[in-house]
Amino acid sequence: MSQGRSGGITSGVARKGVIAAGILAALMACFLIAGILLPGTVEVTRSINIEAPPEVIFPLLEAPSAWDSWTPWGEVESRLDGPPAGTGARRVWDDAQFGSGSLTIVAATTPSSVAYLVEVEDGAIRFEGSFTVEGRGSTSRVTWSERVDLGWNPLLGWTALGMEESQGLQLEESLARLKEQAESGR
Repeated sequence: MSQGRSGGITSGVARKGVIAAGILAALMACFLIAGILLPGTVEVTRSINIEAPPEVIFPLLEAPSAWDSWTPWGEVESRLDGPPAGTGARRVWDDAQFGSGSLTIVAATTPSSVAYLVEVEDGAIRFEGSFTVEGRGSTSRVTWSERVDLGWNPLLGWTALGMEESQGLQLEESLARLKEQAESGR
């Protein structure tokens, strides 16, 4: 009699384990499906007024090597390829923290605009960005826009939810350093 009773207890515990595993699997499936359905692109735009003419600001935008002084790029070990500035200038990296990728200046129109493309992990993530510089007397209005394509990775879909804010903060901080550098004449 006790043998049947312990078998019933074991069977009840096993049944609860199967139910818990089923609920966990269903929650995971919902999480992944929701991640796939979330937007895979994020667009961020920030602007700043700088007390310097476009001719002073433009060289800091068109040369990937100059980005070291006003963006977080100086923290990433990388190498420069192609011309030093303008269309075709390129930065390439393979970093443990940031993965592998490249930044390429795809268009540069002196002194008003620069467009670039960042590809991470062989294009799995793509940033298309641009700077416009509008001269206004002794001041320039610099606008930085980025469009990030995160692909179909469901985990990155969840990342996209907070990316406008986090990426926007990074753009704002970098533009503040650009302003400081351009206005100081360094």
